[in-house]
Amino acid sequence: MDKKVTAVRIDVDGTAAVIELAGTEERGVGTALRAALDCRMFDVVRIGPGLDMWIDEEGLLAGEPVVNRVATLIARAHGFVWQRYVGAVVFTSVDDEGETQSLREGQVEALLTTARLGGAVVVDATVDEAEVGA
Repeated sequence: MDKKVTAVRIDVDGTAAVIELAGTEERGVGTALRAALDCRMFDVVRIGPGLDMWIDEEGLLAGEPVVNRVATLIARAHGFVWQRYVGAVVFTSVDDEGETQSLREGQVEALLTTARLGGAVVVDATVDEAEVGA
């Protein structure tokens, strides 16, 4: 059975786009994430309830890593102040069991608005903890 996950990709220049990550129930969306991030290995930053940010695990090792200002500002707004994030990032939702899920409409709008504002204002894209498993 195919699995499609609605996500938001934010590039290093701050442009954001809604993307679909295609996967299978058995294998998830890992292959699609690698393609969206243009990387070999990825990692997840659990930004807050119902919001994950996927990053290139080897991004800082690139010859000249480019800081993703918008992604870094989103992470900092949620307490992740010790690191700058580089390269493109992908945001997805997550359920209470840690399973990657499609972003809700409000989350998509929050992320697109934040990117449109260059991260100067970070619109909260997390969800109420009671809604995470819903």
